Amino acid sequence: MGQKSSDTDLSTQNDSVDVELSDEGDLTMNSTWNYYPVSAATISVTLHSASMSALTDDGYKFAIIDESTQKVVGNHFDPIYSKITNDTGGYGQIVELRLKEKLIAGKYCVKFSHGDSDTLTAAFEVVSSKGVKTVMDRIGDYFSDKNKSRNDTVACNVYMFGIVSDDSIEVALRHDSQRMRKLFCRDVVSYSALKFTGQVNPHIYKGPVVTDTLGVSMTTLEQIYPDTVSEIKFVLHNNSNKTLCYGTPYTVARHVDGKWIELFQNGVWDMPLFSLAPGGNSEVMTAKLYRPINDILPGEYVIYKDVYFAGDSGSRWNISARFSIK
Repeated sequence: MGQKSSDTDLSTQNDSVDVELSDEGDLTMNSTWNYYPVSAATISVTLHSASMSALTDDGYKFAIIDESTQKVVGNHFDPIYSKITNDTGGYGQIVELRLKEKLIAGKYCVKFSHGDSDTLTAAFEVVSSKGVKTVMDRIGDYFSDKNKSRNDTVACNVYMFGIVSDDSIEVALRHDSQRMRKLFCRDVVSYSALKFTGQVNPHIYKGPVVTDTLGVSMTTLEQIYPDTVSEIKFVLHNNSNKTLCYGTPYTVARHVDGKWIELFQNGVWDMPLFSLAPGGNSEVMTAKLYRPINDILPGEYVIYKDVYFAGDSGSRWNISARFSIK
């Protein structure tokens, strides 16, 4: 297969073309992903309709067109149809088209026809390894401090991203869910070789809540905070006669039905070791609540940190501070 150069422009999103295909309701189609790597073995489109009966898959025909030559590069498919799902304002179904030959970098569209009805088209782009780096640059631009229009939920949730193979990009999320993935693809970039990682369900803290022991205590600057608070200042006190050691990590949990449910927080921490001298020394720190990805409701909360005395790292424990949000 010959090579073709392609100017990769990731500044615009691909649009679906809406065409009336049946009396039961309008049928529309868009590419499930706007961008695919050259290694992609399948291309997917998503059909939408206000009526479930319009998604019959009876007599559907699909073809892939090279937009630079307007030639058909694939049309003998045995489509794989997903289950029909309730979509916003109607119903949706993903159709997977398996490629017999890999596509080279360039712009394409899927053409869909149903009997004698008009044709639907959905554009997508295949990117080379150079294009994958351009996708990465687009992600980096989104999280730049200069981007004032970025979605706070997406910006808060992503803590790391990078190319993990020739064409795959890993996106590490504080809270990994279908909703969070869809927000990323909608607001940042829709690329089929994204690999999302992260915590799916909140953890439950089952350890003791100890606020003062062995001359070590922890408190928050205020006991009660308004329900608009986004971070909590807390103080670690060392009134013992030993040097206290601690790191950067902390955990915030909310009391729900007799359990301490931890908030979604940092996935990766800087790991320097700090020490607090004995004899009444204190250190003020800040705990972020990550409001866009956590339900910060009125109730009882706790912050806890792992600490130990110098020379005795095997006897570490969690020191805690309680506070309320009203």
